Amino acid sequence: MYMRAKLALTVAVVALAACGSRDDTSEPLPDAGDTAQVDGIPARFHGAWDYVDGSCNPTSDLRVEVSADRVIFYESVGEVEGVSSGTDGTEVTLAMEGEGQNWDSRFRLSLQGNPERLVMQNIEYPSDPTNIRKRCAS
Repeated sequence: MYMRAKLALTVAVVALAACGSRDDTSEPLPDAGDTAQVDGIPARFHGAWDYVDGSCNPTSDLRVEVSADRVIFYESVGEVEGVSSGTDGTEVTLAMEGEGQNWDSRFRLSLQGNPERLVMQNIEYPSDPTNIRKRCAS
């Protein structure tokens, strides 16, 4: 009888140790498929980009300049507030300012087929035809 009680106690202690100190209010462990937070916009997206039929002239109204911490548009600037990388691209949250206004925007960035085509999808307006841009010479 003593041996059986000792074995039951050992099993209970091992089971409790396996549970650790996590409780029901703790954060769930991330799945491998979840997005990962990254620091700044990844380097593959950095540079000047213009609409595929644009001139890449700095005065082009569809030109954007992307760096790790900011996206500069024709008449506005977005400071990076958050970046997460997932299987369908990199999502960027920007604190926008321009023409006396402030707002937040979210974009999904990905490269289409090669590093010379940027798909810059505004998450609020995913069918915007100006979301595909070509890389401009430095």
